[in-house]
Amino acid sequence: MYFSATIFAMLGFPVPTLTSLVVAVTNFIFTVAALFLIDRVGRRRILLWTVPLMVVGLLLAAWGFAFIDISQVFLTEPSTSDGPSNQTAAVTIVFAIMMYVAGYAMGLGNVPWMQSELFALNVRSLGSGIATATNWGANFVIGLTFLLLMEALTPSWTFVLYAAICAGGYWLIYRLYPETAGLSLEEAAALLEDDNWGVR
Repeated sequence: MYFSATIFAMLGFPVPTLTSLVVAVTNFIFTVAALFLIDRVGRRRILLWTVPLMVVGLLLAAWGFAFIDISQVFLTEPSTSDGPSNQTAAVTIVFAIMMYVAGYAMGLGNVPWMQSELFALNVRSLGSGIATATNWGANFVIGLTFLLLMEALTPSWTFVLYAAICAGGYWLIYRLYPETAGLSLEEAAALLEDDNWGVR
């Protein structure tokens, strides 16, 4: 979200800020959808459904960037590669980023802010504070390193790296994150008392 206008400028879109608005609208629509679905579907299940969508979006963006020479003006010159044209690759990247943002807004954009139910009442404020600090800390690291990684690794490999991080997150969610749908606050807090954290 921070760098979508920068990415679209790299892709040669004439009004990158307007193009990034499409990403913002996608984020808004799927965030609202998540608010209606999250209690019905369940937090664990919605994460297990949406994180793979994020991985696919990141890998598709990486594939699209493989056909882009970011040292040229893109949408005005024909491609010399055997793959898709630069314009097709640019549109693919926009679609991929929209797919990623849709998955993010439905899952990881919402669920971490609803974690206080997992903590017992006597540690709820401390647990929520640590969870929020972790969330913003990771956000800070991504914001600080994204452009550096784009330059050091190339855009394709940067998006592959992020896809690998998301895949690792999926594995952790699958192994550790308990489902809290339909549980009272006391029952949800009791999940962390078990050795297996209530994950089946």
